[in-house]
Amino acid sequence: MRSRGDVGVFLGMAFGLPWLLWGFEQVTGVRVLFWAAMVSVAVATWVAVRYVWRPAEGVAAATSITPVRPWRRTAAWCGFTFVLFLAMSAAAVALNAVTGVYPADLDGFSALRDAYAPGTAGRSGVPWDLVVRALVANLMQFVLILPLAFCEEWGWRGYLLNRWRDRLGTWPALILIGTLCGVWHLPFFVPAGVDGLWPLLPFTVFCVFFGVLLGWLRLASGSIWPAVVGHAVNNTVVFGFVQVVVADKAAEDRIDGWLTGLSGWQGLLIMGMAIAVLAVRTRRSSGVGVESRQG
Repeated sequence: MRSRGDVGVFLGMAFGLPWLLWGFEQVTGVRVLFWAAMVSVAVATWVAVRYVWRPAEGVAAATSITPVRPWRRTAAWCGFTFVLFLAMSAAAVALNAVTGVYPADLDGFSALRDAYAPGTAGRSGVPWDLVVRALVANLMQFVLILPLAFCEEWGWRGYLLNRWRDRLGTWPALILIGTLCGVWHLPFFVPAGVDGLWPLLPFTVFCVFFGVLLGWLRLASGSIWPAVVGHAVNNTVVFGFVQVVVADKAAEDRIDGWLTGLSGWQGLLIMGMAIAVLAVRTRRSSGVGVESRQG
């Protein structure tokens, strides 16, 4: 019988290593937590799968890295995921603007100018050169962060989802993993003090929706790669381009995690709709992505 202690090893390392990194930052002042914490999830995955679980089908297959053939299908899912997150973010920002929660500035593009050309503040009209510059900059960041996004997704949606679906069922596994992902980010919020911990609550709620959506993309496609793309595009193009391009600089002090962007009620509603569509599609497919992994 295969070992079932691998999940405990994974969770212990995935949650413990970031706190060690946080302590290292406090002592040395060297900022490594952002990228090293994501890598630590991959380290935890490798140790748990390779040395404790030891699946007969191999590490790559057991954690949904492979198979990726036909590659065109996987590429299509990755492209769909990229567009999906852009569309959801744009829709959320539009609802923010319509409801007056986080006004858009489609006249002066004040937030965009402040971020990329402060000297042009106060001008009107669409600054196409800044739009292109912002897009290129965020696409470059997207490419650079892909390996880090893989590190996280390999653990949460590649390994842990496969292990827990069999024991808990699909929906409980997706929701529990999303919640854990939110709590896992606690070391990132601690430096801001007690007041800085309050945003962790809406962030965790967002992580549940975000994680469930990534999970269904993983299940529908049969591999973790669309989830990797979704994670990377959300951390770069969504935050650094879509919202900055249309945002009103004067409204920045009113940003509330419960109200704006994909973490706001508008964004959660939009992600919920996407989750429902993916869940129905996956359930109706010919077993793609809904295989049971015994272990």
